[in-house]
Amino acid sequence: MKRTGVFYHEICGKEAYKTLLMGVEEGFESLKKAKFFLEPNVIFFESKPATEEEIAKIHSQSWIHYVKQSQWWRVSLYSIGGIVGATEETLRGRIDNALVIVGVGGHHAHYDSAWGGCYFNDTAIAINYAREKLGAKRFAILDTDTHHADGTRDLIGADEEIFHFCLCNDWFSNEHYVERIKGKTKICFSHGASDEEEIKIIKKEVPHRLEKFRPELIYWIMGLDTHKDSYGTASLSERCYPEMAKVIKEASDKICDGKLIVRTSCNAPANVTEYLMPRIVNILAEIRS
Repeated sequence: MKRTGVFYHEICGKEAYKTLLMGVEEGFESLKKAKFFLEPNVIFFESKPATEEEIAKIHSQSWIHYVKQSQWWRVSLYSIGGIVGATEETLRGRIDNALVIVGVGGHHAHYDSAWGGCYFNDTAIAINYAREKLGAKRFAILDTDTHHADGTRDLIGADEEIFHFCLCNDWFSNEHYVERIKGKTKICFSHGASDEEEIKIIKKEVPHRLEKFRPELIYWIMGLDTHKDSYGTASLSERCYPEMAKVIKEASDKICDGKLIVRTSCNAPANVTEYLMPRIVNILAEIRS
């Protein structure tokens, strides 16, 4: 069995960007109902707020000031804090992997702007924290949300110590698509049109690239807006995500001693997140067959 941390704060549920993030509270509560926190190897961590100093390492002061004036400041702090906390606990070896449930998006956040329910790029902030405080250098980000992670790619595009694999909705032209493939460490593929196609892409394109890159820690941005009842590609069923989790976890076990952080904003209806969160934790913690 693996030691799995679950990072969440009730502010992420109660103050979530609910226009898009529909099942945050319900996703977390489903873990309590399934009694996962009674398992000795599943540890609940209440997410702590990130500091403004940590955010300012990645974002401009003018953008920080702008978000401070909005209703999304507090939930952003706790969302970032969950990712940073999971990163620290995992890299220090106190847990093997983690699920982080957040209340706002992150991957559309640039240095001084953002869109799509995102305000700060929590993954970029966590990586910077890990480099400065924990001595880690090499990371992989797997992003399977519907949309292209333009903010993340903008922030880390020139960093060859970060492997960024992004599945993107095929709304852009082929010419534009080619421009989004940059060398061997920044790669995009179109989403599959079904569970079977999505899983096939992950199996074919992810493990061998991770093995070649050899990250110290893997982040999986598990967007649920690809679900058929959500607002994105609407092509996947809830059965697809646990199968992707198995592939990604197996790769992490082989490549970086299982150091994997699954980040989700639960951007699908409550019945979907209630189904998924226990199954994802079960896979991470290796509890029930």
